[in-house]
Amino acid sequence: MLSQFGPSTWAALLFGGVLAVLAFVPVAAYRYRRAGRLRALDIVVLLIVAVYAVALWSYTLVPVPENDSFRCVGHNLRPFAFVDDVLAGPRSLLANRAFLQAAFNVVLFAPFGFFLRVLRRRGFVVATLAGFGTSLAIELTQLTGVWGIYHCAYRVFDVDDLLLNTTGALLGSLAGLPVRRLLSRRRPLPAVTTVTIGRRLTGMAIDVLVCGLVGFTVTVGWRAIGLYVLGIPFDQLPGWIDQTLLSGVPAVLECYWVLMRGRTIGEDVVQLEPVVRRSSPALARAVKYVTGVGGYLLLNSVLVPWPFAVPLFALVTIGWALRSRQHRGMSHTLAGMELRIEQAADPVGTKGTG
Repeated sequence: MLSQFGPSTWAALLFGGVLAVLAFVPVAAYRYRRAGRLRALDIVVLLIVAVYAVALWSYTLVPVPENDSFRCVGHNLRPFAFVDDVLAGPRSLLANRAFLQAAFNVVLFAPFGFFLRVLRRRGFVVATLAGFGTSLAIELTQLTGVWGIYHCAYRVFDVDDLLLNTTGALLGSLAGLPVRRLLSRRRPLPAVTTVTIGRRLTGMAIDVLVCGLVGFTVTVGWRAIGLYVLGIPFDQLPGWIDQTLLSGVPAVLECYWVLMRGRTIGEDVVQLEPVVRRSSPALARAVKYVTGVGGYLLLNSVLVPWPFAVPLFALVTIGWALRSRQHRGMSHTLAGMELRIEQAADPVGTKGTG
């Protein structure tokens, strides 16, 4: 029985990881604004929740038929029909396929209610209703052949699955109640007043991630326009346009953020505020951009053909951040800037424009 879930498990791990990467920036922004920090535990929870969210769908829809050569299946609208199947099966529950299937449907949705209780502080009523709604959406997707993509259902619509999934969400919510109470008794964490290397590296990682996602999205959009609107085949699209979009659009976006807001997108997310010590703010921001994220994007473009330029730049940047005061790094040092937590006291006792 478990062997049939192999493709679903790999799909959950793969696409769940992708979902976690896409959700990392908003989750980091939320955690830094709510708690003032992003812990390793937060990242682990993000990955687990993302993989679980995809697993809800992959275990009920994957593997999908590759063509129309599949058998159409019916549906079960009789509640508790699984009880008869369990009683008709082997007396050993571990060998009873109907029992294992019913237990799996309960266990599959138990984390749903648990996460709602522990992470979102929602009670069992919300968990039960949300579990029912999610399970119903999955069952309807099965019943309609993935909403008309297939000419008939290749997975059974089963009202018992709906009942068992909802029960699992309810039990998960109840199981999360003592955990939520234990967490509520913890002492609040002390306020963060100094810049840590973890915060700096998180900001840098967010800049790299945002630049990569923006460049990739814009390039894919251009390719779609070229193919479906302009009718230009992929192999005839000018390569220089792709390269320009991959690095140029993120460079313009980050340039605006640094010159107008005084910090990169990543620094904005993690609430780091550069403060000008001397010279004009405009000059300091220009130097910060060129020696920071702007330099990275330039070295990552086709204008610099040396393949080791980006890794060397990254090593110097990270090493400088590790060794410098307040982990301000190369760009802030050369720009004559200090770093502080947003709305915290100025670390050098001076006022400036960041």
